[in-house]
Amino acid sequence: MKRLFYISGISGLLWLIVHMARWSGHPLPWLNGHLTDLIVVPLIAQVCLVVVQRWIVQRSDYLLPLGYVLFIACYVSVVFEWVMPRYSPRYTGDWLDVAAYFAGAVSYYGWQHWPAAMQAR
Repeated sequence: MKRLFYISGISGLLWLIVHMARWSGHPLPWLNGHLTDLIVVPLIAQVCLVVVQRWIVQRSDYLLPLGYVLFIACYVSVVFEWVMPRYSPRYTGDWLDVAAYFAGAVSYYGWQHWPAAMQAR
């Protein structure tokens, strides 16, 4: 679990750096477009995991099932790549962003379940 918080902390810091660069008028070209898309689903999933562990199942060994993580990626994809571009010119629908959301989801799931898979061997 500490590993997940460490990765979440680094991801959150990277997200903050990218957004601060945007707000200051100095966007970081490739990072600006795709890094935030790659790390947003793992950050949301980590927050969901903490909420579920502490207040719903009340077990610290609970891990999010793949379906939950993929649902988060689907939801974020639909909202930010299909719905929001219809209502705001600030948003654009981009399939690379959708791929980044799902890559982040699969990476998070693999990172979350990796210790259990190693112990099962």
